[in-house]
Amino acid sequence: MYEIAILYILNKYDATIYRVSKLIDEFFFAYLKSSLGTVNPCLKKLEKAGCVTSHDKMSDGGMLSKIYSITQEGKNHLRDLLLSFKSQNPYHVLNEVKIALYCSDVLSINETIEFKENLLNILELHKIKLEKGLNNEYISINKLQKQTVAFTLEETEKLIKIL
Repeated sequence: MYEIAILYILNKYDATIYRVSKLIDEFFFAYLKSSLGTVNPCLKKLEKAGCVTSHDKMSDGGMLSKIYSITQEGKNHLRDLLLSFKSQNPYHVLNEVKIALYCSDVLSINETIEFKENLLNILELHKIKLEKGLNNEYISINKLQKQTVAFTLEETEKLIKIL
């Protein structure tokens, strides 16, 4: 998800690694917490893949900073990541879908239709899994556990309605 977030940020701003990290925290405050230890390797990977370029710039304070920019290949890669979105971890489905939705303003109208259909499929499968778990008579879960799963189910259903 950091790759999507970084490309999304760089699609809006050219930025240093520090600024990319801070902008992730600002834009994705409800979904992601960044660190330089996460952002730096991801930026290096994206730069190696040709999705991002960098150049050195002297700051007003006399410090040399590396400024990162998205390339056209990076913009295409961001769209491809969104259009082929799959949740990496079944336990993070809702959060990952929210991040992808948050970044979907980079898609064209036709791409958005395809993107939303994909997310609906992901959420419908997640909903089925939650319902099966709640109705499974062979597993014993207490009231708090049932309420927690039911809350996740409600949140999933709300996202489905949004789409």
